Order: sequence, then structure tokens, then C-alpha cells
Amino acid sequence: MRNQRIFRFHWVLSVLLIVSVLAGCAGGNATEPATAPPAIPEATTTVVEATEVPATPIQAQVVDENVLYEDGFANPASGWPEEQFDNYFIGYHEPEYYHVEITSPNYKTTVFEPTKQSFSDVTIEVNVFTNSKKTAVTGDFSYGLVFRRSGDQYYAFTISPRAKKWFLLKSSSNALTVLAEGADENIHDLDVEDILHVDAQGSNFALYINNQQIGQGSDPDYANGEIGFYVQTFDAPNVHIHFEAISIRKLEASQTAEVGLSYQDNFANPASGWAEKQFDNYFIGYHEPEYYHIEITSPNYKTTVFEPTKQNIGDATIETKVFTNSKKTAATGDFIYGSVFRRSGDQYYAFTISPRAKQWFLLKSSPNAVVILAEGTEAGINELDIVDALRVDAEGPEFSLHINDKLVGQVTDPDYASGEVGFYVQTFDAANVHIHYESIAIKSFDAPLACDVNALALNVRSGPGTSFGSFTVLYKGNTFIPSARSSDNKWLKLGLEDTNDQGWVANSPDYIACTGAIDSLPVATQ
Repeated sequence: MRNQRIFRFHWVLSVLLIVSVLAGCAGGNATEPATAPPAIPEATTTVVEATEVPATPIQAQVVDENVLYEDGFANPASGWPEEQFDNYFIGYHEPEYYHVEITSPNYKTTVFEPTKQSFSDVTIEVNVFTNSKKTAVTGDFSYGLVFRRSGDQYYAFTISPRAKKWFLLKSSSNALTVLAEGADENIHDLDVEDILHVDAQGSNFALYINNQQIGQGSDPDYANGEIGFYVQTFDAPNVHIHFEAISIRKLEASQTAEVGLSYQDNFANPASGWAEKQFDNYFIGYHEPEYYHIEITSPNYKTTVFEPTKQNIGDATIETKVFTNSKKTAATGDFIYGSVFRRSGDQYYAFTISPRAKQWFLLKSSPNAVVILAEGTEAGINELDIVDALRVDAEGPEFSLHINDKLVGQVTDPDYASGEVGFYVQTFDAANVHIHYESIAIKSFDAPLACDVNALALNVRSGPGTSFGSFTVLYKGNTFIPSARSSDNKWLKLGLEDTNDQGWVANSPDYIACTGAIDSLPVATQ
């Protein structure tokens, strides 16, 4: 054993001696200058970026300038009230909800965001659901968001998850009224979150549930005010609502809907509220995939249907796309269809077309009769199964009538100033008819682009250029409404009211003066 320890000691000593000698050979004498390594030619220099470890950048906090206020209720110190009364309780509910609990039927309460800001044109979004474990198993209730509140005056957009209905409410010092309402089967059941969204722009409100526009409302009375929450019980003895988040942003309506649009529907959602009924001689309802149809099954009969929000519309532009389903329409006989506007009871106007007779009519209904205010022929009305675009520009007592972007008539009648908008179908000797409405849009009055003739005489040519012959003349003081333009903007197309002929005139400030930008016109070649 002792000899093994001596051998191990001598072996270690020998290794240390060898390492020391090798180190001295490699390093040389300390007093000698170190030999510089050979230079690497520049052309062969290689930088391997993959082996470098980049510095971790400092992340800057991103602030969305469009957000005016938001709260996810993760912080109970953010200022929302916490109070308990005889029949309701409001406060934070961990981990991240704000709740409103009502413990009696036929009661309502509102809560407003703590900064008490006054908002006007904004986009408001609220995530909310019902806590079923703390809510009565029977009875109805509603909840949602409040906007433009000042004292007892406000608007509220609410839903009922049990009835699958929505409401746009208006509160005043005297009453709570329904401005608009509808059904939506996509409203979730209890315990499942719904997203309520309002785009408030001036007097127009676009309403969304779960990213689907379900309705619109219009009211000019409250221009701005506070924003908050609304809960109401009807016959439910108690309800417990969890508000998960609220955000108030700069108005986003221009990104999702056309400015000035007060109502639109393309009938892709059967829950948007239009009537579905069947009677002895007519049937109305949705027709998948995306039509609303009116079917009449007897001659000499007429019916009307009105948009579900029942807005009272005065000056407006109303556009409807509609066609006849030939497979479900009698092969012979005449009929008409179109749009209704300014309806109150039996009083309304209707702009209609007959695709078989190639005629149009402006009708006026009263409790006593339906009379024709104006009529005309239009070869541009399409055949059955092809969509026609009908448009009415209603300003005061003046109505401009368009078919497929062509002005076909102008009518004056002062009797009905405002009312509801809807659809009209009438049979004459046709035994049955089936009409498909593809879309409807109601917009702020859009005055048509009009041009005044300044030249003493202005040639109307058969095409856009001087190489085309002139077939008539416009004179100084005449006014026309262009329907299209040439691609270089040097010529404008128009229809002549007396003959229904189409022609072209030179677009020059020396000859004409127009009320708006002609760039909005479609481009045509003939």
C-alpha cells in the first residue's frame, strides 16, 4: 500500500513537470516580443451572424390613440361604484367582472363609468353575460349598455337572452320608450358571453350583436352624455349580470358602414326581424340563401311589408334591389313591385315597376284609394330573374326616381312628409307572382349630381367624341343629370326625358357647370 502511494505521488509529479515544460515552449521567453498572428486577407473575411447573440430590445408600451376609455375589471380600484340597496347590488366580482344584481321583479338600474366623461360620436363595445346560478330559473329580463346619458335622459341598447330579442330604448324624464326592437337567435344562452356594439354617429345608431349588425335606430334628441350599463327585470324575481369588459373608442362606423346610412339589410340573417307570415293569398318571409320574398297567389291583390325597426324617415335616399323568380310566377299576366316610403297607416308613396310591360309608376295611397302620381316606360327594366336597382331620392315634396342608375322621372307631392319604408307587390291579371328582394338601404338624402348648360347651344352626340354625330341640342339654362362619364372625364352621358334616348355632351367649364364631382359617376364607353 505504501509503495502504491509513492508510485502515485511520483506519477503526479511527472505529469506536472511535463505540463510546465510544454507551457514554457508554447509561451517563449517573457522578455521576447509576441509573434503577431498572420493577417487574414480581406476577401476571405467571413462574418457568421448566426453565432452572434443580439441584444434584447426594450419593448415600448403601445398606446392605442383610438381608445378613449376601457376597463377589463381586473382592478377593483378603477373607480366603479360598489353599493348595496334593498333590491339591487353593484360592485366588483373577482376575478375580473363587474356585476349588477337585482333582487326583485319589475325593476331597473343603471351604472355609469367613473370618469363621468361626456361622449358624442363614438364606438362602444361591452362584453356581458348572465350568471345562471344566481339568476331565477324563470322569468324575463334584459341588460346592455347606456349611452349619451344626462340625468334621466339616455339611450340604451339591451338584449334578452331568454326571449332572444334586442331593444333600442330611449329614456326621458317622463317615460321609457322603445325606438327599435327585433329578434336575434344568435343571442347566447345564460353563462355565455355576448358582445354588444354601438356605433353612434349624430342621430344614427348602428347596432351589433356578436359582430353581426342586427339593426339601426335614429333619434336626434340627445347629442352627447355619459356611458354605462343597464339591467332590468320584468317577471324574473332576481337576476345577476356579469360585465366582463367595456371599451369606448373613436367612431369606427366609417370602417363598417357607409356614412349617412340609417338602415340596410341584405337578408343573409333571417333573425334581423322582417315579418314571416302566411295567409290565404300571400306569403312573406326569408328565402335562403339571402333573399326576402313576397309571394301572391291570386290576381288583383296587393300587399306591403315594412322594415322591422319602424323608423320614421323623411328626406332620404332609398335603394332596393329586386327581381322576379320566374319559376314560381305565372307565365302570363301583369304585376308590379317596388319600394314604399313615407308610410303612416294607409298613407304612403310607392315606386314600382312592371318587368313585362316595361313601365314604372309612382303611386300614392290614402285611406280612400291608390292613385298614380306619375308613370312612364323604360326599356332598361330587366327581364324576369334579373335584378333591377330601384332608387328614390326624397327631399321635401320632391321625388327623383331612378332605375338601374338612370333617372326616369321627377314628381312633386307635398302631402306625406315622413314615415316608414318597405316593399310593395301587386298582381293584376297574373294568377301568382314570386318576388325576391335582394337588399335595401336607407341613407341620408343624396342629391343627384346635376349639370346646368351655360353654352348657347350644346350638341348631344351618340357617343363620347366629336366623331359621333349630333342628334339633338341642349340650350342655355337647361339642366340634366349625368348617368356616366368617359374614362378621361371629357364627356358625360345623359338620358333625355322626352325620348328615353341616351347621349353624350362635352364636359367643359365653358359649356356646363355641375353641382358635384363627376368622379363619382361610373365609367362608360357607349
